[in-house]
Amino acid sequence: MESQELLNIVTISISTILSVGAILLALWFYKESNKHNKETALMQIDIRNVIEKMEQLYNRTYTDTFGALKTQIDAMQKHIFSSSVGDTNTSEPNQLRFSVLGCITEKVNISIDDLYKQVSTYNKTEITETIYTFHREGLVNFDGQKIKYLKNNKMKDSLEGQGSE
Repeated sequence: MESQELLNIVTISISTILSVGAILLALWFYKESNKHNKETALMQIDIRNVIEKMEQLYNRTYTDTFGALKTQIDAMQKHIFSSSVGDTNTSEPNQLRFSVLGCITEKVNISIDDLYKQVSTYNKTEITETIYTFHREGLVNFDGQKIKYLKNNKMKDSLEGQGSE
């Protein structure tokens, strides 16, 4: 054998060994990448589950927070309106009380007929009873025809006192 033939055989052997090594490395890389893809897919599922749990927690917290806020506002409104207007019920007449009181405070002096026109969704008997209730509570003077709103000086003084602190 000549040196040229020997060199060719060695070159072919090295090329074959390298090509087999490259094929083995390609197969190993393929298996590793599949393994990492599966791990990534599992992590994505875990992330999706955690996000869903966080959304549920957010929704529950949002609902609880605004439910509590609504309850607090309702309680504060009941306290404010019962303190400044007198004891009120939680039934439908409250709407009548608020409507009548709004009309009376808007115009300090108003006739009963004008009030009937402004609060036309209620009957005249209910409106008159509400005016007499306000009269007994000391909020208005009522002579049967004219209604005069009496400003509550105690409430005005307490509000002015709060602003000066």
